[in-house]
Amino acid sequence: MPSPRSPSMPTQTQIKQAFDIARQLCPGARIKGIGPDGVIFDYPDKSAASDEWEGKPFSGDAL
Repeated sequence: MPSPRSPSMPTQTQIKQAFDIARQLCPGARIKGIGPDGVIFDYPDKSAASDEWEGKPFSGDAL
């Protein structure tokens, strides 16, 4: 009886295609991990502090 095939990693092309699609759906998407189950993405949380401070100066010296 042959042994079952082990899961394979996604190819560079598959990773790029998945990332391009994720970025079209959510421009802030980032790759969180890559494994035999596929590409895992991290999506920005709209309630995160980074959105609260977006476009605002972070220093008292900045005008």
